[in-house]
Amino acid sequence: MVPGKALELKILQLYIWSINAKRSIDGCRVATVARHGSYEVRLVEPLLDPQGDTIPFWIELFDHKNAVTIDSCGGHDFEETAAGAAALISQASLLHRDATAGNQRAISAFSGPEHVRSRLPACAIQVA
Repeated sequence: MVPGKALELKILQLYIWSINAKRSIDGCRVATVARHGSYEVRLVEPLLDPQGDTIPFWIELFDHKNAVTIDSCGGHDFEETAAGAAALISQASLLHRDATAGNQRAISAFSGPEHVRSRLPACAIQVA
């Protein structure tokens, strides 16, 4: 199956699943499309606006570490939605890679010779 078509099918499956899912506290239903570390790309059921033209499919990139939506996009069909989801998945992967590389640099800074580490304050040796 073509990668774009596979993502379209996954979005369709998640959309059908989300119809039967319980609503969250804010009244929306959410289904995970992909996750890289604390970065989740998810299908979100948009709130219906009776006076507006609601986009039927909404995808967002959510940062669980900071509990914030970083980016989002919508689409009127599966092809458009899958293209947006692919971009957000790529962004999530890059963010996770950068966060992981940042942690590795912090760990490397404290993995020098023992005589150097012994002069550091105890709290500086602990890496979260």
